[in-house]
Amino acid sequence: MENHSVQEVGSESCLNCGQPLQGNFCGNCGQEVKDLRRPFPRLTAQALHSLFEIDGRAYRTLFYLMTRPAHLSREYFSGRRMRYTPPLRMFIVISVSFFLLVSFYTSIQSLEGAISQQTNGANPEAQASVPTEEQELGDSEGLEDIREFVELISLPFLDEQTNASLRAVMRTQAEANFTALMDDPTEFARGYLEYITFFMLIMMPLLALLQKILYFRTGHYYSEHLVLTLHNHSFLIIMLFVTSVTGMVEESEIPVLSTVFGFLGSALFLWMWVYLYLSLKNYFEQGYGITLLKYATATFLYGVILSSGVLIFSAILFFLF
Repeated sequence: MENHSVQEVGSESCLNCGQPLQGNFCGNCGQEVKDLRRPFPRLTAQALHSLFEIDGRAYRTLFYLMTRPAHLSREYFSGRRMRYTPPLRMFIVISVSFFLLVSFYTSIQSLEGAISQQTNGANPEAQASVPTEEQELGDSEGLEDIREFVELISLPFLDEQTNASLRAVMRTQAEANFTALMDDPTEFARGYLEYITFFMLIMMPLLALLQKILYFRTGHYYSEHLVLTLHNHSFLIIMLFVTSVTGMVEESEIPVLSTVFGFLGSALFLWMWVYLYLSLKNYFEQGYGITLLKYATATFLYGVILSSGVLIFSAILFFLF
């Protein structure tokens, strides 16, 4: 019996909607003419290729992202989109790749530390510092402060029983997180990395709204500000990783190389600030002076919003996750 659930290469009509085919894609529903009956390794390679877009389009996108402020945003709204990676996909792939690399690096550091202790004949448990009486008292007071704070929480739109259940959950989670934080602050902070992309996705619409307010007389739509913000944050994540690498090489104190990477890191840090300024200048095409004023205003206000967001987001994670 013929299986019509798989698109057959060479079919004269789309197996999804039945419309005549012209080329490799259906002009009616957009389904690609593709035979999925192939070896699993090839399917896996194709899936990774589609996800990360490791081809000329990805390389072109990264090159323009790093070297030409606002170019990708202008191209996107000029209708030239197929030659570049979509903004949201690029941001997600860059974010996930960055934090995977950070997690891998910290894991390697932990492994090297453990191997070093074993090589030196040290017992990690014996070397673990015994909490002093003052430290134990401080921890006890910290837990008591957390419990007192949780007892003050009462949401007006919930009844008393639901509020009591919520306080119980928050108290249990906060005590567990507090203990984990005291035992290993580095590992505790590493566990929060998985939430950073979600946090940035929340904050970017606020920055786009802030830009919209500052440029309300230019006639640009909110979606334009949002795409520009996505591109700029993708750039910042890459630069954060690169400057972290240059910083590690600089701290290694390798002759000549350490000095060179120190200058390189300073130059990249300066380029980050210049890049963000030029992204506003190039996209909105206003004068240098007015752009500098709006750039400084946006940077200050976004810093205040970001700091408040970090505090609120950290509190939510600490008490609920």
